[in-house]
Amino acid sequence: MIAVKILNVMTKIGPIIKDKTNEEKGFDYASIASIIIKAREAMIDEKVIIIPLKLNQVVQKGNDVIIDMVYRFYDTEPNEDGKCDYMDVNIPGEGCDKEGWAIYKALSGAYKYAMTQTFAIPTIDDAEKSKYTENNEETIDDDTNINAEGSLNENNIEKMLGDPDIDDFDKIFDLGEKAG
Repeated sequence: MIAVKILNVMTKIGPIIKDKTNEEKGFDYASIASIIIKAREAMIDEKVIIIPLKLNQVVQKGNDVIIDMVYRFYDTEPNEDGKCDYMDVNIPGEGCDKEGWAIYKALSGAYKYAMTQTFAIPTIDDAEKSKYTENNEETIDDDTNINAEGSLNENNIEKMLGDPDIDDFDKIFDLGEKAG
């Protein structure tokens, strides 16, 4: 049952430290990478996947793009009827970019908040981390690039992500066409 699996994912994720700062507007936030890495581990454990199901709306105003997305959270284990349960989540996204990347920023934001909202992931300031950790010493797990507080160690981010090129984006869209 997808509701039970989502609850299980929620219990596994825990709070995520705000690891980035928006210098222009002066606030801290949890990066999409830190949220995805923590959610992905818990989702794999629970055999839950997320699929972008439908783009309902795109509104463009200058360099700003606002979207309305539907994501589907699937329980990959069939129920007693042999069917996989799922839950659809409708979420907005917004992106602004002068160089044509606004739609991708909007998609990334919608994806991040679909997970953040569905799994009720709390984000905390670095100063609050002692409330949530037993040991305040930062330790790095070299295999996952996650520190003890659950934040992404971005020192090796290029090694983790590889060196994507424009063909990689085409491959992502090809996958969507094959699935639909």
